[in-house]
Amino acid sequence: MLPLPASDEAALDLVMLIEGETSGRPLDDVLAQYGRSRSTYYEKLRRFREDGVEGLLARPPGPRRAWRRPLEVVRFIVTTRLRHPDRGAAAIAEDLLSLGHSVSVRSVERTLTQFGLTRRGPSAGPGHDTSSRAG
Repeated sequence: MLPLPASDEAALDLVMLIEGETSGRPLDDVLAQYGRSRSTYYEKLRRFREDGVEGLLARPPGPRRAWRRPLEVVRFIVTTRLRHPDRGAAAIAEDLLSLGHSVSVRSVERTLTQFGLTRRGPSAGPGHDTSSRAG
């Protein structure tokens, strides 16, 4: 075998997969040699079968492609908060789902933050008297 730099994870993974699939050695021995778990091995094997060597390249965490909230969704989130300040992000996300838009609660929170519509803890902010509320 050719010496491979330890920093070349994709090449090491490919060699591990080849050995694991063709050497006849027990898979546990191959995994121990490369310091990988069984679940990691099968995940890499699946990615290699689907995408070839590109599937073995390191992937940064997070979304695999850019995603933008559609304008219609952003409008709904903003107008709902303005009309119903008591509605939380989870309730707004449920409303969107009932309208056919699957949007995470975190995405709703990001949109509210982007437009400065987040709540300010127990008080409603300056200019709002909370002393007359029943507690």
